[in-house]
Amino acid sequence: DESKVKHEVKLTKKRKKEKKTANSVFNDTDYTKEDDFTKQCLRNIGLLDGNVSVASDKIVKYNHKVKRQVKPEAARSNAAEPSIFTDEDFEVVNKLHFVNSKKAVILDETGKL
Repeated sequence: DESKVKHEVKLTKKRKKEKKTANSVFNDTDYTKEDDFTKQCLRNIGLLDGNVSVASDKIVKYNHKVKRQVKPEAARSNAAEPSIFTDEDFEVVNKLHFVNSKKAVILDETGKL
């Protein structure tokens, strides 16, 4: 009786092992033999490229501007214009706001503090 039970247990273990090996499937595909679509892709790119016209002038100007290879025109024109402030105005602001300069005394139109 015990020998039959042991024999059945052995058989069930063998069957489980057989089932496991039968269910295992490995990927045996050969990826070196894929289809080459290079010529077809290049032909399609050529067709699409013929439909588009691009002017690169704006791109080149933008790159020069971003890389600071061209001086801005606004700065050139502002340098030629005279300032609305006089040298005396700059001296007063200097004395009022900077630590190492002598303090300025501002008088009103009547000459008082």
